[in-house]
Amino acid sequence: MSNINQPAADAFAPLTLRQNLQLLPFRLYEPFAVFFGALFSTEGRSWRRAKHLAGLRYRLGPKWEVQTLKSYIGATTAQAYEAWALANGQEVATDVLAEGARIHWIGPRRDTEKDRVLLFFHGGGFVWPAHAGFFSFLKGLQDDVKPRIGDIGIAFLNYSLAPEVPFPTQLRQANAAITHLLGRGIPPSHIIVGGGSAGGNLTLGLGAHLLHPLASIPAPPVLSEPLAGALLDSPWATFNTYAPSYKRNNALDMHPSATYAYLAEEVGPAITPELRDYVEPGTAPASWWEGLDRVYGRGKLEQHVRDTSTFVEPGGVHMNAMDAFWAGEGRSGQDFHKMVSWISETFKA
Repeated sequence: MSNINQPAADAFAPLTLRQNLQLLPFRLYEPFAVFFGALFSTEGRSWRRAKHLAGLRYRLGPKWEVQTLKSYIGATTAQAYEAWALANGQEVATDVLAEGARIHWIGPRRDTEKDRVLLFFHGGGFVWPAHAGFFSFLKGLQDDVKPRIGDIGIAFLNYSLAPEVPFPTQLRQANAAITHLLGRGIPPSHIIVGGGSAGGNLTLGLGAHLLHPLASIPAPPVLSEPLAGALLDSPWATFNTYAPSYKRNNALDMHPSATYAYLAEEVGPAITPELRDYVEPGTAPASWWEGLDRVYGRGKLEQHVRDTSTFVEPGGVHMNAMDAFWAGEGRSGQDFHKMVSWISETFKA
């Protein structure tokens, strides 16, 4: 049985000789698959971006055995963060929290009542680790917000990965992260909580826990005022893949619908009826979210938060702004600049 307090992995097991031999045909075919995948799905994108997306679809499209996939990826979140920081001349600064969680800081640590912090949860279906694209994207946000309102801190949660460490451990760790920041003296109104894909899911899950404390995990902190806001980037709000958009974009998005279904299969077995509304926010009844504006002051949360903004990038893909940085084309979409403006305005409010 998995330990619910098991920390995020320090390293993945290396591929065995047998696994490497099994992957040999996959690797030999990869250049051809990427070339032809890019050739037939440019859709107005640069060749560089088209190749990047075709590579993701090819590498992450098959239904991998999860341990083999993690070994194939190679770097854990902690390893990816440290490698990115060293390659970009950034300080490696990590806080070890309760519940096996860690916070990796982009830029200096923040711990005063004047500081403003974006607490960010990465995507990956709760199964895959973070990668350099996330850190470059967040550093880009930090750099572009600075001329508008000054420095902000970015606290990046390194949470344990499913299925080895099942949900709600990730929610326990998100709760530990917000408790940690508040305990450092940062006021709620100086904290934006955000994330992409599964990280957007976790942002909503944390909001649900603050509204309706889940009895099986530690109680949430008592907020003296709402948090500044919630930034949701392509939130993974439901595990079903039956919406028409999945079919319409199946050959164009970062991942085919089969990949989302695979991730749901890895996470789903741990989800009891008690947990459902915390991990599938898109299927929760509207009444579940009443009072959310007492948790998040601004957001992308429509009727439940009065001050809400929504933006769709034409021709964009899942977590488009982040993915552009990963592909080496950061700041190329309007979605990134909208996020910069939204963060700046939210911290000014």
